[in-house]
Amino acid sequence: MDLLTEALPASYSADDEPLLVEAARQNPEAFDTLYCRYLNPVYRYLYSRVQNQADAEDLTAQVFIEALDGLARYRDRGTFAAWLFTIARRRAIDHHRRKRPVVTLDENHDHPDEHDPLAHILENERLHQLAQHLQTLPDADRELLRLRFAAELTFPEIGTVLKRRPEAVKMALHRLLQRLEKMMNAIS
Repeated sequence: MDLLTEALPASYSADDEPLLVEAARQNPEAFDTLYCRYLNPVYRYLYSRVQNQADAEDLTAQVFIEALDGLARYRDRGTFAAWLFTIARRRAIDHHRRKRPVVTLDENHDHPDEHDPLAHILENERLHQLAQHLQTLPDADRELLRLRFAAELTFPEIGTVLKRRPEAVKMALHRLLQRLEKMMNAIS
């Protein structure tokens, strides 16, 4: 998928989001700015959930169609991102109900220097071990990792999506990362 990489207007900031949402309500063509802002994070999040490019592309399109169709019903109780990722979560859940695939988190595709085969082998082994540990985590923990690192949501946005306080989300993520670190260090 050739994701849209156009830059947002220089004047765009998170504070402008309510204005952008209102503009999109009045003129659907104005939804383009919100689409540009969230296309990559939504796609990355969905890809981390379904592990298939075609399915992630289809789900991403469904999310934005649903968001555009539901914009009139959107209530500014949190942030637009939290509302959008709530839609994305529902689409991913629906997808898994239909397909029931084995889902893994994205593996890191950054590789060490290709000229150092030993470093490459060690890095691949470490990534493999991390992927195995991630698969042992409860779904709620993996979802927290996806929302924070694949979707790049803030703690308040994750809190809105998961219906938890931002402080509780931050603490849960901190503890989860500590647990993963201990698991990885136990092997080393």
